[in-house]
Amino acid sequence: MIKEYNITDIVLELERCNLLPTIVFRTSRSQCDSDILKAVNNKALALPISQQRAIKDAVYEIAKNYEMELELITTHPHYSSLIKTGVGAHHAGQLLMWRLLLEELMSLGVLKVLCATGTVAAGVDFPARTTVVTAHTKRGHDGYNKLLSTEFQQMSGRAGRRGKDIVGFCVAAPSAFCDARELLKLSKTPPEPLMSAYFPSPSTVLNLLRYRNVDDLRFTVERSLASFADKKQAVILEKEAAEVDEKIKVKEDLVGRLKGHQKDNETKALTKLIKKSKRLHTQAEELKNKQGTLLDRTIAGLRQLGHLNNFTLSDKGYWSANLCTGMVLELAEIIEAGYFDHISPERLATILAGICGEDHRQYLKASKSPISDADFQGLNEILKRVQDMNLPGAPTEINVIVPNAAYTMEVWLQAENWQEFRAMLLLNGAAEGDAARLITQTAEHLNQLKRLDEKFPKLAKRAEEARRRILRPPLTEAINLDSV
Repeated sequence: MIKEYNITDIVLELERCNLLPTIVFRTSRSQCDSDILKAVNNKALALPISQQRAIKDAVYEIAKNYEMELELITTHPHYSSLIKTGVGAHHAGQLLMWRLLLEELMSLGVLKVLCATGTVAAGVDFPARTTVVTAHTKRGHDGYNKLLSTEFQQMSGRAGRRGKDIVGFCVAAPSAFCDARELLKLSKTPPEPLMSAYFPSPSTVLNLLRYRNVDDLRFTVERSLASFADKKQAVILEKEAAEVDEKIKVKEDLVGRLKGHQKDNETKALTKLIKKSKRLHTQAEELKNKQGTLLDRTIAGLRQLGHLNNFTLSDKGYWSANLCTGMVLELAEIIEAGYFDHISPERLATILAGICGEDHRQYLKASKSPISDADFQGLNEILKRVQDMNLPGAPTEINVIVPNAAYTMEVWLQAENWQEFRAMLLLNGAAEGDAARLITQTAEHLNQLKRLDEKFPKLAKRAEEARRRILRPPLTEAINLDSV
């Protein structure tokens, strides 16, 4: 087994070859955080006092420019390492404020190393001279998967600073479970073709039907990039089917001239060709009609749930069309069932957090769920009923209420400030970034409920109050992006 390349070895070797600053891509958040601990405990990576002072001055200046709460930065678990070594961890488990700080420090050229997960490679523009790829796989909530060529190119493409480097360097430092040959293969593989992300989701169809009729909708769907790609693939299948059909004609002629055992063998081969031809023709026809079929499924589902009267929006359809979210059907059913009636803003935020929570993420552990057993069962039944309809865009995994997510929101509502909340997260092994993501997603759904002020004015008012309660620093306009 290959020895794991320690962050110290990587940094010192790159420094010797004048290849800093660098981004070291790891497969998980925990590896990035582990790199920080190893860096701060190794004297070889300690910066001269003058450089430490330069980083600290830069931090204070960035915090001032972006109106960040300085105490949240200086009390961050990685702050000491950041100042002493110039090494930072950038991943989704960190607060947006911390990630922004690291990006600005990297742009100023005062950091040496950023340890990051590959999943953030496409969303950042760090000016690094070198990138280090340590694995040919990436970790998701469903396990490890091989990197796509595009993902590898996103990582390697971070190398090279505009105006400073003539060339950027991508270095492989294989971990214990990484095959360097796979990295080499990825480096020579062209990027995957562009794929359309469009599909006629319930939210999309509801919004378009406010201003268009179904015929207009079909016209739009048929001329989408997704439909174009499907039809292009259908042409390829039809061409393959035509070639098989030609082979069938030749085989039929041959079978007609043969007798005995040889005829039986050729007849079996002919049967296989006929089955293949039918399959290819069927697949081609399905692809040509795929987007229209998906639209029909969505329309049928919306009609079944009472959002449509035939092909026009019902009263329920009109007000639910204001919910611009992928969970429009679930929220509409929950509202109609009365689960949001006569509850406090805090209770509303807690229930929504349980709905928004992701079961694979680690939140604060609840000894007792803040959602009653009756509500828990009823809400889950609604989520399951909607998901069982298997409409376009439905999640592949079962969507359920997450009690720990609801409890995390309840604790945040009761916490004095983020420092107090952060301490509880750290004690429970929960990431700040995951908690922040939960809170902002809940806030977004509350924002959607605010849009129902005409039909449900009391609910809209409570949603606005709940959103105000949960969007406290550092999850507010405390980071002023317009000030720099």
